Order: sequence, then structure tokens, then C-alpha cells
Amino acid sequence: MMKRLLVTAAVLGMAAASWAAPPAFGRTDGPEGSEIGQGGYPWYRGPGQFYVEGMLGAATVDIEPEDESLPDTDATDMLAGFNVGYMTEDWLSFQVGYGRILADDPTDLFTAGIRNSMNLEPFNYYFSLDAGLYAPSEGDTRFAIVPGVGAEAVLTERLQVGLQFQRDFVFADDAISISRFTARARLKF
Repeated sequence: MMKRLLVTAAVLGMAAASWAAPPAFGRTDGPEGSEIGQGGYPWYRGPGQFYVEGMLGAATVDIEPEDESLPDTDATDMLAGFNVGYMTEDWLSFQVGYGRILADDPTDLFTAGIRNSMNLEPFNYYFSLDAGLYAPSEGDTRFAIVPGVGAEAVLTERLQVGLQFQRDFVFADDAISISRFTARARLKF
């Protein structure tokens, strides 16, 4: 009888000890966000993060004047700029940006919009939609809609690099469109 009681106590003791032990590596028990550092989501980007993004690339500006007697123009020049944004969630951010087309007739590009990201570690794929101002050094400032797509590699928890294509549809009497292809580096803080 005593032997049976000792065996039962030992089995119950081991069961209680294994039940009270911390989760094994790779387990994600607990509230949302608690799996960070437990093998759950190594690239998890929590909400409420600011970021700054620098860009460098090329922009092709195509202008077809309303007056058909004037020739069409197109030029490809260097583009440099930056975006500053705030991630409200892991997949959604709001951003404002500035770019400058470095040409004989330089053009400033001001944008504000959203970015929707899909994180497939270690790569991110995203779609952006901005409203912008096309401001050439000579001529009138015009409103533009600027959709874009891109992909980036997650190098560290705070640093990402990638490529993006954007197309500016400028609302003007002349048909103006800008195609931008840029390399980007984004730092979150």
C-alpha cells in the first residue's frame, strides 16, 4: 500500500512539475506580442513605429503638350529624396515625402499617402498610394496621384533595403507622366 502511495505521489509530482514548467523554445503561449524572443515572430514589427527612408534612382518625365504644334518631350534624370512615416500596424503606414528630379530644369515632388506592406520574411512586398504635388522650377504646380509597388529585404530588425517603381499621373492640360525607379534604404526607430 505504501509503495502504491509513493508511486502515485511521484507521478502526480512529475505531472505538476511539467505543467508548471515554462514553455519550450518555439512555443508562443501568452498574449499577443509575447512570442517575441520565444521563436515565434523574429521579424515582428509592432505598431507605433516611425521610420525614415532615403531614395536614389531615375525618373523619366514625359510631357505631351495640349497644343499639338509643340513637340513632345521626354527626359530621364537622376532622382533623390526621402520619406518620413509612421507605422500604425505591422502592415499599414502613413508617410510624407520629398523628391527632387536633378535636371537642367529641376522639379520638386511632394507626396503624402499610405503604404500597405506584406511581410514574407525576409522580404517585404508593398503597395503605396500617394497624393502629390508636381512643382517644376518653371511653370505651375500641379496635383498628381502616385501609385507604387516595391520589394525590400529585411536586413535587421530596423534596417530594410529595396527597390520601388512609382508612376505619377499629373493632372494638367498637358499630358504629364513621371515614371520613377528608385533604390531605397529604410531605418525604423
